[in-house]
Amino acid sequence: MPRKRAQKQPREPKFVGYLPLTPNQVVAWNLAQAGAWRGWTQARATEALEPYLGVRWSTASFSAAERSVTGKVVRNFTADEIVAFARAFEVPVTWFFLPPPAWAEPGVPTTLDTPDAERWGQGVALLVDLVFGDTGQQAELAVRLDGFLQDLGPGRLTEAQDKVRAYARHRIAALARDAFRDSEALQTRLRSLANQLEDREVQAKMAVAAELDIDVGELGGPATSEGSS
Repeated sequence: MPRKRAQKQPREPKFVGYLPLTPNQVVAWNLAQAGAWRGWTQARATEALEPYLGVRWSTASFSAAERSVTGKVVRNFTADEIVAFARAFEVPVTWFFLPPPAWAEPGVPTTLDTPDAERWGQGVALLVDLVFGDTGQQAELAVRLDGFLQDLGPGRLTEAQDKVRAYARHRIAALARDAFRDSEALQTRLRSLANQLEDREVQAKMAVAAELDIDVGELGGPATSEGSS
């Protein structure tokens, strides 16, 4: 039997037009989806989970975990359990944090219930950002993954890890190319601006020299610009 834990209860919806779900309820929803994806009964799921959990859940315990998404008692899943789910159902850990449907039913959006959320919860699409990260975060992940897999060595990589390493290196190379391309574009713009400023300086000095009836060289700097003499 899973250990009993103090559980944070989801906030009661204050407006019937929204369905706020806590992150633990999102995990529960995805746990049910993993079982459906595999076509497993609850008994088959508990059998698959046992080696990775170290204990055998009863079907009632598994059912209660799945029902957390709509039940009055919400299970607080641990990192150990989520890793066990991923191994048993053969899906990435990120599977269990993918957002549920954006609409619980027509006209009733699903929201994410977190301590910092507004009254009706945050947009459930926030989970997409948290799972996949933005461009900068993806770059950081790519660098960390490449470093880890490089340290691990090719002889110990699984096929999936080898593909990840190739992706990480490709990602790093792409980011580097973008950075250099941006740098080259900036240099081109700066050179163009410098040329324009130099031309204006020459034109201004020539105008001053003409007005004072002196040689433009006495004002210092370039005396002529391309195309003007």
